[in-house]
Amino acid sequence: MTDRAMALDRNVPRALDAAHLLADVRALSEEIGARPPTSVAERQAAAYITEQLRPLVENWHTRSQPFRSISGMRYRIAPLAVAVGASLLLGRKGARWAQWLGGGLSIALSVASRDAFLARPAAWEAFLPRGTSQNVIVRIPPRGRRTRRVVFLAHMDSGQHRMTANARFVSHLPQTLGALTLLALVGGVLTVLAGKSAQRWRTLRTLIAGAAFGSAALAVLDEMGEPVDGAIGNASGVAALLGLARALHERSLTSTEVILAFTGSATAVSTGAEALARAYREQWSDALWVVVSNVGAGELCWVTQHGISPYATYMPDPLAVRVMERVADARPDLGLMGKRMVTLDELARLRDYGLHAVALMGYDRVSGLIPHWRQRSDTFAAVQAPTIERAAHTCWTVAQVMDQAERWPLPPA
Repeated sequence: MTDRAMALDRNVPRALDAAHLLADVRALSEEIGARPPTSVAERQAAAYITEQLRPLVENWHTRSQPFRSISGMRYRIAPLAVAVGASLLLGRKGARWAQWLGGGLSIALSVASRDAFLARPAAWEAFLPRGTSQNVIVRIPPRGRRTRRVVFLAHMDSGQHRMTANARFVSHLPQTLGALTLLALVGGVLTVLAGKSAQRWRTLRTLIAGAAFGSAALAVLDEMGEPVDGAIGNASGVAALLGLARALHERSLTSTEVILAFTGSATAVSTGAEALARAYREQWSDALWVVVSNVGAGELCWVTQHGISPYATYMPDPLAVRVMERVADARPDLGLMGKRMVTLDELARLRDYGLHAVALMGYDRVSGLIPHWRQRSDTFAAVQAPTIERAAHTCWTVAQVMDQAERWPLPPA
């Protein structure tokens, strides 16, 4: 059988039925409830996952990977925005040294802000308080000799209500918080070029400084929302992977090892994915990595471009995209397609480590946005059974495609 003529078994295991998946979503989002990064509830979610895996893991290797993490993005965006505003105000002074210092610092902060929008650690985070978090990792061997590997990720924690993620506001996110990188760069360049005339572009530079302080205020306000139940983001992803584990226990693959990684502190700064990639990037460098997130409502897509800032976007690995395209061809009933999304997620860290990674997400057909993303409406009542079932079927089909392909990476279509 050639890759292009691949025929997949549509008779999927019953473990992937919506009823089983919804039971996990309900347990995580209602019985445990909101699961902020580094919280007791996040650890309860890890314990629940471990307990669900216990009957399945006689011949599987499971482990907990503990790590320390900050608890939110407020330690990244707000300090950067304040520093940009302060540096531009310094550059308004007549002294040439102040212009060079303020302008140069603002330009440097534009680079740092771009890194922040790519979920990269900030230099000062080493001095910030951290809490305990963890990843739960299970390795599922094939029946025969392993020739390839697939790593699925789903984060256990849930975020908090953010006004910037409101459906009426989120489309403007690239022009508000996401514009900090451009503000810092333009303000810094104008300050350096002002020369001996301290009045040159003074009004514009002052307005840019004010906009930077406004971004800082918005970032602080954005962190004051209450924790959300996270039924869609991301109890749905966890449920899909638990369903996949049960399905593989019932019907294992021939030559493909499947690794399920339930990560912690993703909604803070993707710390769990960072810890996982750092520990296994060499050992699993040949693997396909699939991030499963927010798959509880709407339609399904693999994301072709991620980012909340137009100056800090990131893309999936082309080899990983080929697999998703093959899945869409093999199972047109899943409704899969490639789509750009306004999101900041764990794929950013995986791609920084050069891994063959792609993300599977849900989106609203009308708005094109993640349904109920970081909103208090992200409850069990918002979950759509057909969507989460299709997501679980997608994960199962990804594993099948990898297992039945003649070679990996897959050739171009």
